[in-house]
Amino acid sequence: VMLPSRFTSRDSLDDAAGCGIITAAAKHIMAAGQPRRTIRILWAGAEEVGVFGGKAYFDAHGKERHAVAMESDFGADRVWRVDFKLPEGAAGLADRIAAALAPYGITRGKQPAGGADVGALVESGVPTIDLQQDGTRYFDIHHTPDDTFDKVDPAQIRQNVVAWTVTIGLLANSADAELP
Repeated sequence: VMLPSRFTSRDSLDDAAGCGIITAAAKHIMAAGQPRRTIRILWAGAEEVGVFGGKAYFDAHGKERHAVAMESDFGADRVWRVDFKLPEGAAGLADRIAAALAPYGITRGKQPAGGADVGALVESGVPTIDLQQDGTRYFDIHHTPDDTFDKVDPAQIRQNVVAWTVTIGLLANSADAELP
């Protein structure tokens, strides 16, 4: 993710980082060739005021088939754990994702909750994977005047992009029998 150093928009850690992480991951996957599955990206912000983006997406697309819902909305610090709620036939896929993420310091965790913007999809039964980020400094910065791009650690956001690229790449190229 490359943004100009003069970028100082508020909500850099909260919303902007997540949008950049998932976009960069999708770009890397597409650069490697056409994946078997469609990758959809939803940029939503300020879910704290009503989850309007997630609700609007669900109203427009909730009845369509979704293999997995994921959300990056907890800053730009390193991913430390991956949580799975996948269909029963996808245990091998979860194992492959966990094994591929392990070299980046990411451990396998528990069942995820999903995030606010994908909450309606998850509640409707769409499987989910959470890439849990380190939130140690998140609440010291987010939604404050200090939530600016200079607070994003380049090494940590790169690790996020790698984790998302690995995860989405494996999902997008998984066998039809593993996901709906």
